[in-house]
Amino acid sequence: MLIIFDVDGTLVGGEHHDWACFDEAIAEVTGFTPTQEFFDSLPEITAQAIAEACVRAAKRDTGMGLEERIRDEYLRRLRNVHASDPMAFPARNGVLALLSHLSSLPGTGVAIATGDWLETTSFKLAAAGIDASRYPMATSSDCSRRSEIIQLAARRAGRSLAEAIYVGDGVWDFKACCELGVPFVGTGTRPHLLKAAGAKHILELLEEALFLTTLRAAAMPGAAE
Repeated sequence: MLIIFDVDGTLVGGEHHDWACFDEAIAEVTGFTPTQEFFDSLPEITAQAIAEACVRAAKRDTGMGLEERIRDEYLRRLRNVHASDPMAFPARNGVLALLSHLSSLPGTGVAIATGDWLETTSFKLAAAGIDASRYPMATSSDCSRRSEIIQLAARRAGRSLAEAIYVGDGVWDFKACCELGVPFVGTGTRPHLLKAAGAKHILELLEEALFLTTLRAAAMPGAAE
């Protein structure tokens, strides 16, 4: 079994700080302020895809360095928030113990697939006390589509996607798993949105005993959403 985790809202908390830093970075670099309606209109929710869409919305050309400037400004703001509050990006309850336990299970692999960039993801994981170097990881620095990020994480783990179960908190995570035929376990602070989207296996907290039971249920034939 390969368990692939999302990061923001799944392994790491502080999403309100995170999104504020991202929105502010976009506005600073492009002059465009994204709204909820703008986000709702996007077919792909990853940092790279959003940055490219915002650059186009600002009537600027993509691929000319603005996306990288957004990333760097975003990281600068994350660092400032963390400097003011070292607990701004905490590991979610139960996550550190769960990752340690999963790593000890024979035949069980752990990987990370996130829609954030490598630099900003690595910073938040470190702030949460999670050693990202222990896990194969794919980010939107590699691919702008979430389904491709998940596939790449499995390849980097040396495992088949058929062995994978994905754990995430966003409806976009669930949709990518449906596209790939990968079982999905939902978590985070918005379970009602996951349920409304059709997700069946949801744990608000990633507590060890319930997590393993839910994984087994999600992995059963016919259980994938």
